[in-house]
Amino acid sequence: MSARVMEASSSSKVTVEYHDPSGVFPLVSRDIATRLPLRNLNWQSPSRPLRQIKQLHLDFVPDRHTETSLRPPTQNGDSIGPTSFDIVRTGNDPRKDAVKERRHQIPGLKTSPYLKLFILRCDDKDVYKATDRQRVREWLRENTQAEGKRGANHEAFEWLILHVVIPGTVAASEARWRESVKEPDELKERKRNNLKLPGKSTRTVFDRLRADFNESSKNAQDRIAQIRLLKKDVPPDLLPTPAVAETLEETSQERDLAWKDLMDKLKVLILGPFDARVRQYEADIAEQEARRSLAGFNFCTFFIHKEGLAKALESIGLVEDALVIYDELSLGLETAVRELASGEAGRTATTFATFTDDIQARIQEGGKMMVNGTHGNLGTMAEGNRRHADLFSKDYREKIVRSDISVFDFFCYLFSRQKALILRLANTRAARAELGGGGAVKDGGEDLVLTSEVAWRASSFIHNNARMLRQDLYDGSQLNEPALSQTDIESLVCAWTYAVAEHVLSETAAPVLGLAQSDGKAAGPNGTHKLTRLDFAFPMGASPYPQRSSSLMIRKPPPAPPELQRPASMAVESVGSPPSSAGTMDWATQNAGIPGLPELATYRAELLMVQRRMGELLAARRGWRAGWASVKHGKRKGDRALEEVDLDADADEEVNSKTPPEAEESIVSQCLPAYLAQDLESENAFHSAYERLSEQAMRYFALATQTKSVEAIIGDLAVLKRQQGDVASAETYLQHLLPSYEQEGWSMMQAEMLRFYAECLKELDQKLRYVETVLKLLGKVARRKMAQRLPIMRLSYDTSTNDEFNVSGLLADAIAVSANLATQVTSPLEHFFSNLELDREVIHLEETDGFALRVRFTHVLDDDSTELDQVSLRLVGLEDPNQEIRLVSDGAISLKPGIVELRLATNTTAFGHFLAESVTISAGMLSFVHHFQPKTQPTLKLNDDEVFVTTSPSEESRSTQPVIFVYPVEYAFDARVTMRKEVHIDKPRWLEVSLSSGWNEIQSITLRMKPTSAGLRLHLADAKFDGIEHNDKEARKQGQLALCEMDANRTAIVGVPYTVDQATPHISIRLEVRYETSKGSFSFLKSVLLRHELPLDVDVDDIFRADMLFSRFTVRPTAGLPLVITDATLQDSSVYGVDAPPLGGPVTVYANSPLELMYKVTRKQDLEHKPAKRDAALCLTLQYMSTAEVLAAMVQETFAAALQGSEYQRLSRLLLPVVAARCKTLIAGSILEVAVLLGQLKTPSFTDFGWQDIVAPLPQLVRSGLSEWLRGWHREHTSLPVDYDSALAKALSRRLNISVEIPTVDIVFTTSLTLRLDAAPRTPGADVLTLGKPIQAELRVNSTDAWSAHLLIAQSKHKTRQTRPHFILEVQADPEIWLLGGPRRVHFQAVPDDPVIFGVTLVPLKVGEHHLPVTDIQATPETIEEGRSGAKPRDAVTCETHHVSSGRTVEVISDVRQTRIHVEDSAAVDSSLAAQPVGASKPG
Repeated sequence: MSARVMEASSSSKVTVEYHDPSGVFPLVSRDIATRLPLRNLNWQSPSRPLRQIKQLHLDFVPDRHTETSLRPPTQNGDSIGPTSFDIVRTGNDPRKDAVKERRHQIPGLKTSPYLKLFILRCDDKDVYKATDRQRVREWLRENTQAEGKRGANHEAFEWLILHVVIPGTVAASEARWRESVKEPDELKERKRNNLKLPGKSTRTVFDRLRADFNESSKNAQDRIAQIRLLKKDVPPDLLPTPAVAETLEETSQERDLAWKDLMDKLKVLILGPFDARVRQYEADIAEQEARRSLAGFNFCTFFIHKEGLAKALESIGLVEDALVIYDELSLGLETAVRELASGEAGRTATTFATFTDDIQARIQEGGKMMVNGTHGNLGTMAEGNRRHADLFSKDYREKIVRSDISVFDFFCYLFSRQKALILRLANTRAARAELGGGGAVKDGGEDLVLTSEVAWRASSFIHNNARMLRQDLYDGSQLNEPALSQTDIESLVCAWTYAVAEHVLSETAAPVLGLAQSDGKAAGPNGTHKLTRLDFAFPMGASPYPQRSSSLMIRKPPPAPPELQRPASMAVESVGSPPSSAGTMDWATQNAGIPGLPELATYRAELLMVQRRMGELLAARRGWRAGWASVKHGKRKGDRALEEVDLDADADEEVNSKTPPEAEESIVSQCLPAYLAQDLESENAFHSAYERLSEQAMRYFALATQTKSVEAIIGDLAVLKRQQGDVASAETYLQHLLPSYEQEGWSMMQAEMLRFYAECLKELDQKLRYVETVLKLLGKVARRKMAQRLPIMRLSYDTSTNDEFNVSGLLADAIAVSANLATQVTSPLEHFFSNLELDREVIHLEETDGFALRVRFTHVLDDDSTELDQVSLRLVGLEDPNQEIRLVSDGAISLKPGIVELRLATNTTAFGHFLAESVTISAGMLSFVHHFQPKTQPTLKLNDDEVFVTTSPSEESRSTQPVIFVYPVEYAFDARVTMRKEVHIDKPRWLEVSLSSGWNEIQSITLRMKPTSAGLRLHLADAKFDGIEHNDKEARKQGQLALCEMDANRTAIVGVPYTVDQATPHISIRLEVRYETSKGSFSFLKSVLLRHELPLDVDVDDIFRADMLFSRFTVRPTAGLPLVITDATLQDSSVYGVDAPPLGGPVTVYANSPLELMYKVTRKQDLEHKPAKRDAALCLTLQYMSTAEVLAAMVQETFAAALQGSEYQRLSRLLLPVVAARCKTLIAGSILEVAVLLGQLKTPSFTDFGWQDIVAPLPQLVRSGLSEWLRGWHREHTSLPVDYDSALAKALSRRLNISVEIPTVDIVFTTSLTLRLDAAPRTPGADVLTLGKPIQAELRVNSTDAWSAHLLIAQSKHKTRQTRPHFILEVQADPEIWLLGGPRRVHFQAVPDDPVIFGVTLVPLKVGEHHLPVTDIQATPETIEEGRSGAKPRDAVTCETHHVSSGRTVEVISDVRQTRIHVEDSAAVDSSLAAQPVGASKPG
């Protein structure tokens, strides 16, 4: 019996033997097949936890009587549907080729049924009584198992009677089901009726069967089932003619219940014998385990017993438990072999064959079917599987029973069994075909995780058993003639390894891998993401399943080989793919999340690499090599002193290079199978096979996102293409491979690959890519040299390889090639040069403006023939990053190894701190750039495009950048921007740009002013010039002014008006001046921040009278800084005259103490004509000084005077601006206020000025002396007096002109309240009123329109009204003091110069001195009619009221004339005074 037949018949399915004397089983077999396999069975044993059997496959086989006696019934021509055993035996029945097994004393070698089924056709009760009952009883008597027999449970079984009802018979008319009483929709079996009526019986054939053959106990098992056939499914020759009775048609529900009843009984009746057999096998195993310590223990016998349990579990569907047993047996075999090898198994009877006698024939027979690459697609998988099936086609169990099996065969058998079980668990195509499922994918598809475990186990099996096979062949060749040579043995081992790998590849092929198995061009990796799971750190068949206690003495297994460790999956977005005509990578990206797919692809790729390795070993005997192995071999030829050892190869697999390849060629060809011999017919055939296997493995690695493995294969293919002369393909492969190396450290492989790639590009005349590749190579070599020079401890590794890699001439070649490029190639400078240093000392140029800096760097490459075009340095302003200064070297530079020192100069003049931004070395079209500040600018994505967001450098980045304090020489060009000292509030303000030529004879000047404040507008077209002329010949450019020549030591002023769109406290301007002299072109840079907000604020309050107006002005500082007001005047106009008292000298104004000015304004009489509104306005002129500016100017003047007489006058352009800037920040706040109050300024100290940071960048000789001079000046000038009358203070005086418009009023009212007293007041100037006594008063209202706009202003919008406006007069009095008689509110019309008199009655309510009531007059809102649109409001009438008697008071007294005082005479009563008015009653 073959291994495959044995496995299928004894392990894969549960055998059900049926007895069919009537030949009706074919009629029900199709329906049975549609309900198989049985699903969701639950089996529980006392010694085991509950097990769920998801699928139970059944194999229905006829018994001996049915097989020999029964024949299929004849089929009529008009019959449709099957009528023979072909329904059951669809396909090939493996039992036809089976050889009858002999009965063995060891159980487990014989397959027996779990269930015996009697197929009964009984048409009526009479036939049943006559023949069928007796027939069934005889069958039971023959097949019932004898109870109590020792070991009988090895073949335990159950029985079942299936009653098949044919349509048209009496049995077909007997009902089986009835409706439930409680649930009408639910069917139940009809109750058995034991009541016997005379002449009539209600018991059916089905009832009689259950009564006769079922046990009568309450919990007895029901072994009777019934199936009714449909008429259309029964051949006509089996139907009774004519029909004996009317057939009772079953409903679909009744039919489903009948089949469910049958399937449930099959489940129950199969599990019973299975449980008995398992208990019997466990008892046998326990018995064998008890003999382990006794003499004569045989592992092979123990193996057969335990494997019997595994096969029983496998047949019932518990494949996981069976796999656990085989894993335990595998460990037990390793233990037994180890004990035999070490001599520790002296008392055991375990023996193995010394060698495998037929392995050479089995290996070579695989070459009879020559197929080129059977793992190309799924269609050739089965063919490849059959081609290598002879490797495991052997009756291993017979050898095990006889203890005559070799260790190699034993491990091969265990691997084949484990492989079969895992493939069945994985539901692979091969397992489905074995179980009769065909190619249809059922039950959730294939489990790729388990399929990948087969490939993983195969890799371990191949690596471990290749050594064993080599020793096996060697031992066998010593006993056979002719003996095999070492070359023959190695060739056979390679062939066996190749064949096993291909056999496993064919069995683990999955449809989901179809696209990855195309024969097109190799597809490289793509960025995929997958669902990861834990690596296989243990044999996968054991731990995920129920734990068992092993019956073997298990020792710790050897560690897994290193090559089986799966690398972590990762995204490979940076790695592209070689050209491919198929969309494999897109498909892989979509399906990388399938569980188990990455693992399966990884292990299949490893098997393909094993095959490639075998081909390389065989080809190396003929001197053929491919991939990077050929490059390494070429290097070894040049240096035989060192010998490279391949860590991945076994020690026994080393090729004996002493034998000439020509002498071994014929031997190798004879020993190898045909499928390997054809791949080694020629070097081209070997290269084709190498390429095919590499591309296939690369696809699988790419599918599993194994980046490093893909990269290694791509490198091999690139070298192979170069060997074949296909330079373009080699370049394409390397192009997608190299990006992954850019982020890694140094390696000779990477350097060789870059040089290899550069050579390919040069041959293809791709200049740009050649230059880029050479720069990458040089950068890596340079960084390697830099790292070796670092004084740090390193791990021991070979550093001599760097010296062997010569890059001399590559840089010069790259520069020469780059000269023909159209674009600039930029690279980081620090990748090629080291130790870049920048001196911070500013070096001024002689007799010209500008400065220079020194820079140093180290050239680490050994290349003496390199010429550089230019070295440049870029500086940016610390406060204003838009200020940029560029320093360049003078002429070409010859680059030599070692330290290079250069002087970089510029013609730009500037002042302030600048950051060193970058250094650039230019050669040809190459640029090497070093950025002192790391580029960490944020990016913003707009429509998938990255936009860089410009930000100011952070404090952290600034601290790492060199800071250069730039200042000009004493006589260099200078420009200053200030505000004009006179400001008119209603006119544009002016900026004054002061230009100083210094020692320069300037031929032309270009002045560029760029606003950097929001809303600032510079009107350069309206600029005015003083001391210099505008160059009208030059074309005007926006934001620029072209000026004419300017002699040395001259000063000119350019006035520029400006406006702002919004209120802002400060304005900022970037000033850039370019000027031409006879010595060249120069530039001046400066950023200016000026205060736009006025330092003071003026408020005005107007008080109207009938013939005059009083205006009160309040002046206060806005910035909190004290101001000195030296003069204030309000100038009259053509309409108004002004009278004002004198100011009386300078006045200091503080924020909490404003200045108030009062002016009297009158109308001018006899105007000839009405002036315009703007001519009627007054003008307030304030002459003031800012105390902060005055004090700062005093310090600057004193410092400049001291500096002019010292030896440090040449540093005035450095020190004076620093003094001005420090005074602005130091002289403020409380210090300023104290200085103004005391009239004396305390000068800030040396430390407060921060002189130490200023003098630090200066040369050492200047630094120390200047520091001492500055300290001395501070000691001598600890305080300075404040003098506002000095010429300096007057020069800083500013003037502010404010236009003051006099408001116009339509009507001005003058009201007065006059009391009508009966008698003159007793006190002059005061009126006395009696409490509660009414008094009459007269309210007079005078009005005038002299302040109206239409009388004063020409073209006024306020026209003379045609109608008199109405007003409301309201008397306002305190209700607690005054009671008013008459109306409080009165409507009236005002007529200028026509008084209106109203009578008012006043009643005083409170004694004391009180003010008289006041009046308030408001205009009445009026509307005008406009046709259909209705009424709309008329323009409001403005009015002001002057109440003349608002300050008048009256005295309110009580009307009391006399008082009587009575004093009591009695002493007992307290003395008291009683005051009563005249006429009051006496007390008591």
